[in-house]
Amino acid sequence: MEKYYDAIVVGTGVAGSAIAHRLKSAGMKVAVTDIERYGGTCVLKGCTPKKILTGMADIIDSNNRMAGKGGAKPHQQINWKELIEFKNDIIDRYSAARVKGYEEAGIDTYHGRAHFADGSTLMIEDDRLRAKYIVLATGAKPADIRIPGMEHITTSSDFLDLEELPERIIFGGGGFISFELAHAAARAGIKATILHRSQRVLKNFEPDLALILIKASEYAGIHVRTMQEIRKIEYDTKTLEITVTALDRNTDEELTYTCDMVVHGLGRTARIEGLKPEEGNVATKDGYIDVNEYLQSTSNPRVYAAGDCIKPGLPLTPVATMQGKVVASNILEGNRHKPDHSTVASAVFTIPPLAGVGLSEKEMTDNHEVIFNDMCQWYSVIRTNMEFAASKVIVEKGSGRIVGAHMLGPDAENVVNLFSLAIRHGMRISDVKDVLYAYPSITYDINSMLG
Repeated sequence: MEKYYDAIVVGTGVAGSAIAHRLKSAGMKVAVTDIERYGGTCVLKGCTPKKILTGMADIIDSNNRMAGKGGAKPHQQINWKELIEFKNDIIDRYSAARVKGYEEAGIDTYHGRAHFADGSTLMIEDDRLRAKYIVLATGAKPADIRIPGMEHITTSSDFLDLEELPERIIFGGGGFISFELAHAAARAGIKATILHRSQRVLKNFEPDLALILIKASEYAGIHVRTMQEIRKIEYDTKTLEITVTALDRNTDEELTYTCDMVVHGLGRTARIEGLKPEEGNVATKDGYIDVNEYLQSTSNPRVYAAGDCIKPGLPLTPVATMQGKVVASNILEGNRHKPDHSTVASAVFTIPPLAGVGLSEKEMTDNHEVIFNDMCQWYSVIRTNMEFAASKVIVEKGSGRIVGAHMLGPDAENVVNLFSLAIRHGMRISDVKDVLYAYPSITYDINSMLG
């Protein structure tokens, strides 16, 4: 069957949904398609389900920290099976709501693997769909790591569906996926180990704050091993054990670790396999859809892309949403809009959380200065019996304009959102300190964070 649309959107995550609904509301005939159930990475197997797990981990950890100080009995653990059932119920509702939203808006829905037949045509199973515009918002997938035994690795998506966890888990890679899942697993009583190939973990965050997070992780029973590059994974069918061979990049010594599961946190890449972009004259670069500053394909003007399948910007839900809005505006108004990635706040939902926005200390110049604070003895921290907290704010000398903010500690993800607003609007230290914040609250600490 052949049909014609004004726009076809491949992918039903936050980017694809933002685009589809905006174009439909402007009067276009729109279709969406996905190879998986509707919702995209964030809703189905990304930040939304992860936050449910780490949120419960935070509750458990808070109780255990406050045991003997008015809290419940110590040494509480997550009931993993019950938590996964709760998570599944929420995700099912979110996915169903996404489908209902499309139907109520009058957006046609398809299911199946889409691939280009030519520059303006997609094939989805037996359906041949032609369109004036094709938008790719296919998201990302775990990177293909070519080492022996990769067939024995568990993806983060599969991990999120496990109703029971084994006793010993190795998380490969030192990014936010490994840290968040390890922190959740540790609060379920699991022996968690993170193996990272370089010295620096969480490369998109301030290294000194990340080092403090490593200490917090070790305190929680999570072993973090840097300069350990996984070279081989072997599965023993008799003992049901997995042996991980890693190269110590400091000494060139081979080390072995025994565990019951290895979880993939070794990076992600664009999910464009099977899309046949070459058939649609859609250029790719380093495995991603190659786009210009307007998020339009560099080789096919009918094609736009947004979200994790393109390189510009961090692979974050707010970034994908913003890029989706840019794509929709450019389709409707012509190429006038560009994405702004300058004030994107990001967070690692560990215990405590690590968050940041704006300029890093490495990026600062002689015209900037850093205001660093050890927050461990601040009231907002000690009242929760937390032992790890620090902040750093980067400002322009002379003007006092805030250009960067980074924090490890309770509610860090919420505090950096306020700093994101301040940076976006060019606010100075005096502007932010003039606000009368509620006390006692974590945001009241902003006054002290600014010196």
